[in-house]
Amino acid sequence: MYNKTTLIIGGTRGIGSVIKQVLVERGDCVYTASRSDLSDANHFRIDLPNKIEIDGSIKLNYLVFAHRYRGQEWDDDFNVTVKMVDILINQLQDSFLNEASIIILGSNAGHFVLEEQSASYHASRAALGGLVKYYAATFGHKGIRCNSVLPTTIIKPENEHFFTEKNDVRKMIEKITPLRRMGNARDVANMVEFLCSEKSSFITGQSFFVDGGLSIIGQESIAREFNTLKQHNER
Repeated sequence: MYNKTTLIIGGTRGIGSVIKQVLVERGDCVYTASRSDLSDANHFRIDLPNKIEIDGSIKLNYLVFAHRYRGQEWDDDFNVTVKMVDILINQLQDSFLNEASIIILGSNAGHFVLEEQSASYHASRAALGGLVKYYAATFGHKGIRCNSVLPTTIIKPENEHFFTEKNDVRKMIEKITPLRRMGNARDVANMVEFLCSEKSSFITGQSFFVDGGLSIIGQESIAREFNTLKQHNER
């Protein structure tokens, strides 16, 4: 048994629920915090950005942010996605044990433009990258690491009914991804698990793409793939 203590903000649905499953499987004591009203003694009901009551007496090894704002308001998006992360980190900083790590689940929209997402979504995800670096530098002397995980479009519990093997969007994503498959929530959870372990004890301030290599492919190469316009390499 791994015997560590983890708190997941947004750990009751989506990728957060899969992260919880992976960490419980290895033996962590996992607390969750979300808007869900559960009878679980290891669950805190919070309503960001208004209610953030979490028992500060809990001693934590790992703090994972896997929540997401799903509305349309700029201010609320930034408050929930960025400001509340800052508030919670400071609120819980005295709860961390010696081997401690903060992981923020972000998005590749902090680096690339995704047409289906809003301006506030892009701005808030880019801001998370700054928070990661700030807290890695500020809390490093305490032995607290801070990193982020940046998934691309992946298969998760909420959308697995859509991304079937015959789905045309899935086929398109698989075609342009070097590993030729879509990622799933467990792929993301496995990366979070690594960052929630002593194996990553000298890694901090970093953002890790979990995208099957898609971020290393140039836009022109993707366009040529779909237009079957192959350029001769004259070198």
